[in-house]
Amino acid sequence: MSERWKIENEFLNIEVSSYGAELKKLESNKGVNYIWCSDPKYWSYSAPILWPVVGTLKDKETYFNGKLYKHRQHGILRNQEFKLVNKTNSELVFENCYSDETLKEYPFKYKVTISYKIDGKKVFTNVEVENIGEEEMPFNIGGHPAFNCPIYEGESFKDYVIEFSETESFDSPHIMPNATLDFSRIDARYRGLKVLNLTKNMFFLDTIINTNVKSKSVKLLNPKGLGIKFSFDGFKTLAIWTPFNDAPFICIEPWNGYNDLVDSDKDFLKKADLIKLKKNEKYKVGYVMEIID
Repeated sequence: MSERWKIENEFLNIEVSSYGAELKKLESNKGVNYIWCSDPKYWSYSAPILWPVVGTLKDKETYFNGKLYKHRQHGILRNQEFKLVNKTNSELVFENCYSDETLKEYPFKYKVTISYKIDGKKVFTNVEVENIGEEEMPFNIGGHPAFNCPIYEGESFKDYVIEFSETESFDSPHIMPNATLDFSRIDARYRGLKVLNLTKNMFFLDTIINTNVKSKSVKLLNPKGLGIKFSFDGFKTLAIWTPFNDAPFICIEPWNGYNDLVDSDKDFLKKADLIKLKKNEKYKVGYVMEIID
């Protein structure tokens, strides 16, 4: 049975579920919540960690070592029960290890540790992946936090902007009906982008994907300059998504890796931006949320 764990300081409190070790609440001392509530009407998650797959595999299957495996969208980790291994006044640490069930989708022996630490108005999320098996372990990894948009009452989605720390120029690829990417077809071109004025119409293409993001942080801001800063050093790709409906949230997703390409032969080792760990090796990555109020 999943549990929720809470820590707080003078500025904020957070709640994390043991299911997926997923951040479920980030609330300021003023009672403002910044994280989507997981309402299944629109999206039943809030801020899952994506691993060992980011995005969707072609036909939701892939070859590991010449054997075909079925594998769900965004990987297995967000649907695993984690064990709380450490709790202090400012930090929660969760752990999940491979099982007979995970080996059916991902034939590697892993241990993943996810921690949440609060300091002032910041929340630090860190992920450590360890290969505890014998053979080399390949994976992609990403974050998928959904921020309320609007954050404050009396506002609308289109009142908000995403402000990049660097000027961005990129082509967002076409996303096929099976969720593979076709980089020969461009759905949106961005040149000299510093501020993205949010509208629902821009998400007709599903997800805006920048596979070579220069920015190491972005800010989600209302007209008064209030909102949240999201820093993600250590990731190559930034994706931005919201359902093409009236869902009141925006996902800002740092990725290492992305969906299969439209012409993929389903060989996992040919995927972009793979991380590979030898026996007993570890890999660490993380991101930071900072309240701007």
